This record gives sequence, structure tokens and C-alpha cells, in this order.
Amino acid sequence: MEKTYVGTVISTINSPSPSSVDFVVTNETVHRGQFVEMEHEHGIMLALITNVVKTNKYFERADSVKEFEASGKAILEQFPTAEWEYIVANTRPLGIFTESGIKRPSVPPSPGTKVYLARESLLKKFYGFDDNGVYLGRLEFHDLDVKLNMTKLLKKHLAVLSISGAGKSHTVACIIEELLERKKEQGRIACIVFDPHGEYSSFAEPAKQGYVDYSDKTLLIQGKQIRIGVPNLNVGMLAGIIPGISLAQRRELSRILSELKKEMRSGNGPFDLSKLKDAIASDSEIKTNTKSALLAWLSELESLHLFGKTDLPSIRDIVMPGKLAVIDLSDIIDLRKKQIIVSYFAHKLFNERRKQRIAPFLLVVEEAHQFTPEKASEEQAVSREILRTIAREGRKFGASLCLISQRPVQLDTTTLSQCNTKLILRITNPYDLDHIAKSAEAIDKRSLDMITSLQVGEALLIGEAVGYPLFFKVRQRKSMPSKHEMTLEEAAIQFEESVAKKNSESKAYL
Repeated sequence: MEKTYVGTVISTINSPSPSSVDFVVTNETVHRGQFVEMEHEHGIMLALITNVVKTNKYFERADSVKEFEASGKAILEQFPTAEWEYIVANTRPLGIFTESGIKRPSVPPSPGTKVYLARESLLKKFYGFDDNGVYLGRLEFHDLDVKLNMTKLLKKHLAVLSISGAGKSHTVACIIEELLERKKEQGRIACIVFDPHGEYSSFAEPAKQGYVDYSDKTLLIQGKQIRIGVPNLNVGMLAGIIPGISLAQRRELSRILSELKKEMRSGNGPFDLSKLKDAIASDSEIKTNTKSALLAWLSELESLHLFGKTDLPSIRDIVMPGKLAVIDLSDIIDLRKKQIIVSYFAHKLFNERRKQRIAPFLLVVEEAHQFTPEKASEEQAVSREILRTIAREGRKFGASLCLISQRPVQLDTTTLSQCNTKLILRITNPYDLDHIAKSAEAIDKRSLDMITSLQVGEALLIGEAVGYPLFFKVRQRKSMPSKHEMTLEEAAIQFEESVAKKNSESKAYL
């Protein structure tokens, strides 16, 4: 393929160096975010254009411009300014293709080196794009799809971060679509989403014209339908739900649970919290203070109307290769109740996967700062510890985590740092940016600066999946958009139409 010549490397105060190479644009038009290549003594150097500066000799001094234009005629009319206008592109060298592989730049190219637009084959090799991978979007200014190997993208966990409205849920929906469309021979994993606002419930609805229908591959579970089977709980899980429980209390609770489970196996059937409370209340071996504390905690749990005799749904029913389970928590207001659900099912998912009783899975946690907060007591962060555990150990067992948050600064640093790939959309809060920088070694100041200027749908990918920071345009989703993506005008029209319909039906009934 013939290369497109765009300019020549020049000497400036800071360039050329291993970290910065400037070139004057002599042909074509170049853009910030575009990739270029150039000859190097060790091979072919690939670089990213980080800025484009247009300058003109006639406009370098403010006093001269003012003096000449004081005559009433613009400088453009007095001098051949167009002949002295030129563009300088600043680039960041990314790597050098040598005979032995890709190496980090340690020596700059020489001034006068010709600069070309990067070839697709070079970019594909540099970023490790996979034709059978997860299709996320396209490289802007290059005719190249961003397709990433599923293992590299998800195995060591993914964090999707941005301000509200920048496209987090849209981007994650694209990832889910890719997982649902994978063929058996490509390797299919299960996908489970904890969805606090009902962002992904549209996957379970029959698609309108123009959208792909994923309803036959999606199971929707409403939060109010969920029940946690008390016989499936162990004292460790209960201790996570009841922070502050003492060793003596744990010991007695474990003993009573064991006795009830033994009776259940003998034919007495499953038990609920009420029966557990009765067993504790009638046990003469438990000290009064311990008994009172246990009964008080169990009564508090009982008031949540969350616990029953069996799990609903069953873990094995929701974890299926190539299928999506959306656990819609939008009908639950109590944050602790939501945390208990996430904690319990995350425990079950991880334990079942460790024993290889269920398929490898991706666990997606929307509004992750609610479930693994940075600064919160153990009692206010019931689900944090299990999410930390999955983040630390899940990759060994095929248990992958995807955290989504609009407030990274409120997200637990330990969990976030274990997400080896970060997909970042627009973020403007300096505290959020600083928090991301502390949890991501692969990000530098220039990349952080570019994050604040990203438009909706533009993203930066850093970490395990690509090796080097990658800016790209997220593709259009195929599934129906979330109800939350409706415009204000559409919501207003829909409301008035629904009111008019109800009034019409009421009159017809009368």
C-alpha cells in the first residue's frame, strides 16, 4: 500500500526527542488524534498527533500587528501573509517496529525525516486488533475498526468511567451486543448486569423496526421479585450482611444454621428467617446478650422482605453462555437492600464459578460507586468486599468484572486499580481525573488533558486490552436505546399522549 506523505520532522526546543517529535505539515491535512509513521534508524516509528498549531510570521508580534493595522488596512491586504502561514503538528512517539518486535522509543528520529499517515496494517499490529474480537468502534481519521480480543478486554476486568450523559451505558450496551452475538466456536460467556436504574431492560423487550432483537437471549429479573434463600446462606455471608457481628455471635449463629440445615436434609424442608429466629429464641445454650443481638439483626433483615426459603432466581438459571441476565434494581429505593442483593449474588457467582459449576461470566455493575464506595464504613458498604475479591482473584477462574461509574473519585481505589483496562469517556472533574491517574499506570498527563475535551461518544482506552492509550469513536448500538436516552421533548409528548389515552378509555367505560 502506498504511503501518504504529510510533512517533515523539524528541530524545536523539545523536539525531536524520544517523547516528543514535531513536524511541519507540507502536504494533506492532519488532525489531533491521527497516527503517523516515519523512518527511524531502528525501524519504523509510530506516533500520535497530540496537537496541531497554525502559525504565521506576520502575526508573531502583537505590537507590529497593531501598528500596521492602525493605517486602516488589514495586514492581509498589505503583505503576502498566506505565503508565510504554516502548520506544526506535535506528536508523541508510541513505539518502533523493529525486526525483533515493537520497542519503546529511546532515540529520536533525525530532523528532516519524512512523515507519513500511519498504514492500517501498522496500527492493527501495534494495538493487537483481532478480527474475531469485540467491535467497539472506529479509529477516527483512519479507516479501521477497533476490534479487541475478548480475553484482553475483559479477563483482567474493565472499568467504564465518564460524566453523566457522555455515553457509558451506550458503550457497555455495545459490548453486551458483541457478547450476545458471538458464535459457540468463538467462545461464549454469560453476562449478568446489576442495573440500579433500568438502563438495560430494553434488551428484554421485542425490538422495534430498525433495531436488533435480543429479547430471546435476555432474562429480566425485577428487584422486587428477588428472594435470597436462607438455607443457602452461611455464617460468612451473614457476617458480611451484618457488619460488627462478634466471634461469639458468629459461632452461635453458625451452630444454629448447621442444625437447621441438618434437619432440612432429613426431610423437614427449607427454612426462612422466621424459623431461624425461632430456633435462636428457643435455644437455651445461647447467652441472653448474644441472643438479643442476633434476634435484633435478623428482625432488621426480615423487614427488608428480601429473604425466603429458596433463591429466586437460581444462579444456574441466570448464568448461561451467550445469554444476558439483567437484574433491574430500579424498583428498590433502599441502598442497603440493593447492596445485599449484589453482595449475595456476587458471592454465589464467584463461588459457583470457582467450582466450575457455571459458565465463565462478565459481571457488570452499574453505578459501581454505590456498591464499592471509597469512603464508607463496612456497614454502609456491604457489597464492597466481595467485589474487591472478584477484582483480585476473578481472572484465575473466568469471573470477569465490569465497573461503570460517573464518579470515579467515590469508587474504591483497591477495586478500581484491579481493573487492568479502563475505557474512559469525557470527564471534567479534576478530582475524578486525579483518582483515575492514581489507579492507572498506563495514563500520562497528555492523555488526561485530552479526556476533558472528548465529545459524547468519543473514548480513551488504556491498559491490558491495547497496551498503549487509544482514542476512538464508539460505534452505534444495534439494540433499542434505554428509556433514559429519550429526549425531554419525547418524554413530554409521550406523557401527554398516555394521559389522553387514559382519559379516552375512562370516558368510553362510562
